Amino acid sequence: PRLEKNMPFITVQLLRQRAEHNNGHLNDLKEITLHQQDLEKIDLIGDYCKELEIIYLQNNLIPKIENLVHLKRLDYLNLAINNIKVIEGLEGCESLRKLDLTLNFIDDLCSVANLQHNTNLRQLYLTGNKCRDIEGYRYYVIDTLPQLEELDGEEISRAERILAKQEAIPVRQAVLERQKEVEAEEAEKRRKKELGIEEPRAVNEKGETLYGHTPEDRLAAYKEMQEQIAESKKKPPSKFTGLGQEEPTKTMTPEEEIEKYGRVLMRNQAQLKYEMTEEHSKKLGDHVKLVIHVPRHISTQLIDCDVNPTYIRITIKGKVLQLKLPVDVAVDKTEVTRANVNGDLQVLMPFARL
Repeated sequence: PRLEKNMPFITVQLLRQRAEHNNGHLNDLKEITLHQQDLEKIDLIGDYCKELEIIYLQNNLIPKIENLVHLKRLDYLNLAINNIKVIEGLEGCESLRKLDLTLNFIDDLCSVANLQHNTNLRQLYLTGNKCRDIEGYRYYVIDTLPQLEELDGEEISRAERILAKQEAIPVRQAVLERQKEVEAEEAEKRRKKELGIEEPRAVNEKGETLYGHTPEDRLAAYKEMQEQIAESKKKPPSKFTGLGQEEPTKTMTPEEEIEKYGRVLMRNQAQLKYEMTEEHSKKLGDHVKLVIHVPRHISTQLIDCDVNPTYIRITIKGKVLQLKLPVDVAVDKTEVTRANVNGDLQVLMPFARL
C-alpha cells in the first residue's frame, strides 16, 4: 500500500490519522471523514476498513465510485461535490441506506438503475446534477428505485409512485435520448483529447482564467491553484505575519473562490489553533463544535463570524479563517460565544435536518 505523504491519494497513514477517535485502529472503524482532501481516487478504504458504516468523502476531485465492494455494513456514503459522472460500484454495499451525490456531474440518468441491488437504500440526493434537468426526472428515479422513501430531501408520496408508473414509458424514452446525447458528447471529448485539441478558456478583466462547471475544469482549477501555492512558497516570507498587522493583499470572497475554483478554499491566514469536532447534547442534538484559540487581548468587535450550511468564514482583524464543515449545518440555530477567561471563540452548529 502507498505510504507517501503527498496527496491526493488515500494512504494507510491518512486513514490512521482520520481514525484517531478509534486509537488509529482500522479493522473495527465505524466512521471516517475524508472531506476536502483533494482526493482523485477512492482507494484502500474497502480493504482496510471493512466495518465502516459512515464515510464522508464530499468536496474532493473523485471521478469514479470504486473500491467499496467489501463494505457490507456501509449505511451512509457522502460523495457530494466531486467529479462523478456515473452511479456505479455500490452493488456490494448491501446495507447502504443513504447516498449523497449532490453537486456532481451525473448527466446520464440510466446509471440510477445500478442502485437497484441496494434494496435498503432509502435516501438519495442528486441535487445539482444535470440529470435533474430531464423532464420527468423524479418519476424516473422513483419508478426505477421503488425502495426509496426520500429523493433530494423530499418524501416520496403514494400519489407520486402511481404517477411514476403511469409516466414510465415516455419518461424512459426521454432518458434514453439524453443518454445517447451524453455518449456522443463524451466520445467527442475523447476524440479531441486524442488529437491534442484543447479549447481556449475564458479570462476575466484581470486576465485570470475562468473555469466552467465540468469535471475537467474542476481538475484544471485545482492544478492551477497548486501551482500558485508552490510558487508562493518560493517567495521570501512576508513581514505581514500573525495578527499584528493587516493583510496587504485582498482575500478572495467565497463567491469569487467558487466562481474560479468551483468550491471554497481552506484558509488560516493568522495560523490560529482550533479544534473542530462532532458532538451531541440534549439542547442542540447532533452538532459541529468549533473552538478557535483567539488571543484574549483582541476585541470581540474585531471578529466577524459568517456561518454557511457547508462552510464557516471567520475574519479576525482582517485575517480569514475559512473551514469546510464535515456536514451541512443549520445556520439559523448556530450559537457563537466568546470566553472571558482565555478569549476562545466557540461556535456550535447543529446538523441540518433534511
